[in-house]
Amino acid sequence: MTTRSIATLLLPLVSVAGCQCADADLVELGSDASSGSSGQPSGSSNGGDGSTGETFDVSRWIGRYHFENPYLPFGERGDPLGTYSLINFEILSDGRAEVLLDDCSFDEPVTSTYEWVASEEGWLTLSPGPDEVSLSLFGLQEVDTLRVQLMGPCRALRFEADGVINTFFTFHPGESCWVDRCTTGAVMQVDYCEGEEPGEACP
Repeated sequence: MTTRSIATLLLPLVSVAGCQCADADLVELGSDASSGSSGQPSGSSNGGDGSTGETFDVSRWIGRYHFENPYLPFGERGDPLGTYSLINFEILSDGRAEVLLDDCSFDEPVTSTYEWVASEEGWLTLSPGPDEVSLSLFGLQEVDTLRVQLMGPCRALRFEADGVINTFFTFHPGESCWVDRCTTGAVMQVDYCEGEEPGEACP
């Protein structure tokens, strides 16, 4: 199965799936400089909050995140209703971001890279990485614009593609790994990689 056919399976689900943290408060950006964080990227814009002009503090964004399928509770084994994918997204402090997409039908995972800059109103704007020929939503769908927003208190990530907020692809902190990569047809399981599970459960 090609990434284009995977997109055919995933994209119709975008409009019907809800975001677990859609009503949560957005994470405050531009925290005071005395916090001691060194998250400011060396290779990206120092963007600011468009309304206050304060320096954009990216320290809370840095890290690994995993996609949680809305049709299969994270960590459980079962049928994900056609979306047999593991997706991890990582934001790096040097102005880069990476996504790893694996699917039960793939011979090997697909990796895409981005460059990010801070933009107004608490978003990171993504552009193609050095080895990418175009901008895409996780290698599944080519887009003209792509932004990511951090929501608190769960620190969930949501994406805006071509001006439309995508509620299907919601990511949560911690990297995911395969537990069962469809050894039985139509059944899969992903869970936190070793050492990636948050110390405290998100409310």
